Amino acid sequence: MKNSSSSITDTRNGRFALFGLLYFVQGAMLAYVLVFNNLYLRAFGASAGQLALLNGLLVVPFILKIGFGLLSDKVPFYLPLFGKGHRVPYIALGLLLIGVGGIGAAFIPPVAMYPLFVAVALFIALGLALYDTVMDGLAIDVTPEEEQGQVQGVMVIGRALGLVLLAAIYGRLIMAFSWQIVFAAVIIFALAPLPILWLVREPAQRSAAQSFSWAALRELWRMEIGRFSLYAVIYSVSIYGANAIIALFANEELGGTLAQVGDVAALGGLGMVIGGGLGMASARRVAILRQGVGTAVFVSLTLLLIAYAATLQNIALITLLWGVALAAAELVFITLAMAKSDRRMGAGHFAIFMAISNAGTGLGQAATTGLIDTVDFRWIFIGLAVINLPAIPLLLAMRRD
Repeated sequence: MKNSSSSITDTRNGRFALFGLLYFVQGAMLAYVLVFNNLYLRAFGASAGQLALLNGLLVVPFILKIGFGLLSDKVPFYLPLFGKGHRVPYIALGLLLIGVGGIGAAFIPPVAMYPLFVAVALFIALGLALYDTVMDGLAIDVTPEEEQGQVQGVMVIGRALGLVLLAAIYGRLIMAFSWQIVFAAVIIFALAPLPILWLVREPAQRSAAQSFSWAALRELWRMEIGRFSLYAVIYSVSIYGANAIIALFANEELGGTLAQVGDVAALGGLGMVIGGGLGMASARRVAILRQGVGTAVFVSLTLLLIAYAATLQNIALITLLWGVALAAAELVFITLAMAKSDRRMGAGHFAIFMAISNAGTGLGQAATTGLIDTVDFRWIFIGLAVINLPAIPLLLAMRRD
C-alpha cells in the first residue's frame, strides 16, 4: 500500500462499499463460527463442557482487542506488499492469520486432538480479533460524524448478508461433501479482501484530531462510561448467549438436519439485514438511546417467544425475528461505542468498549453452551430474557447523561 491523495475512503459511496465488503467477508466466516462450529464438535462427540471451554476461550483474543486497538493507534506497522500504516497492514495481517489457522484446523480431529484444535481455534480468533479491531479504527478515522450511524448500518447489513448467503450453503456443502469443505471456504474468504485493501490510502501523517494521546484514556473515567460499560455486558450476555445455542436448539431439541439448521441460520441472517436496515432508517428520526430502549424490550420478548412457542415448523420464522432483534441491538451498541470513542485513540477506545462487550459475550456463550446437557434449552432462553431487562433502565439513565 502506498500513500496517495486518492483513496476509496474519500467518498461516501466508497466508504459504504469498502466497509460493506469487509464486513460481508466477516459474516461469511462467522457463518461457520457462530452456526456450525458447535455442531462440528458435537458431530465428533464433544461434551457440553468441551463446548463451554472452547466458547469461553475463544473470547479471550477479543478481550485483547484493547491491546490491538492501542497498538494500531500508536505504532505504524510495515507489512510487505501493503507498506507501512496504522490500519491497512494490521488488517491484512489479521486476514493472513485467519487463512493460516484455517489450513491447520481443517486437518485436526476436533475431539481426539482437542487441546491442539483449541490452540488453532484461538490462533484463528486472534487473527479475526485483529482484523475486526483495526477495521473499526479505520471506520472511525475516515467516517464523518453525521455518517456514523449509516456506516455502522452498512457494516451490520454486510455482515448479515455474508451470514445469510453462507449459512444455507455451508449446511448443504457439509452434507454433500465433508466438514473440510467449509474450512476451504473460510480460507478463501479470509484472503478475498486483500486486493481491495490496495484501494485504501492512509495519509503519511495523521491529523491532529487523530494524533495518539494517552490523555484520551482519562475520558473513560466518567459515570456515563460506567453505565455504558454495564449495559455492554448485559446486552452481550443476553444476545450472544442466546445466539450460541440457537443452532444447537434447532438441531438437538427440535430435530433439524444440518441443512435445516443452515436454513434457519440463513433466515436469522436475513433478519439481521432487515434489523440493520430498520435501525439505519430509524437513526434518522429516533434518538439512538430511545431506539435502544425499544430494542431491549423487543429482545426480551423474542427470547420468550423462542422459549414458549418454537417448533421445528415455525423456528425459521422465529429465528427471522431473532435476527432482527440481534442486529438492532448490535447497531445500538456499536453506534453508541463509536460516538463515545475519542478520535485521538479511536481504535483503542472502541476496542475497550468492544472488549467489555466481548467479556459479556464469552460469559454468555460459555454459560449457555455449558448448560445444554443439564438444563432445558427453553429455560435458558427464559433466563436470558430476564437478564436482558436491566438494560432498559441503564439506557434511560444514559439518556439523562
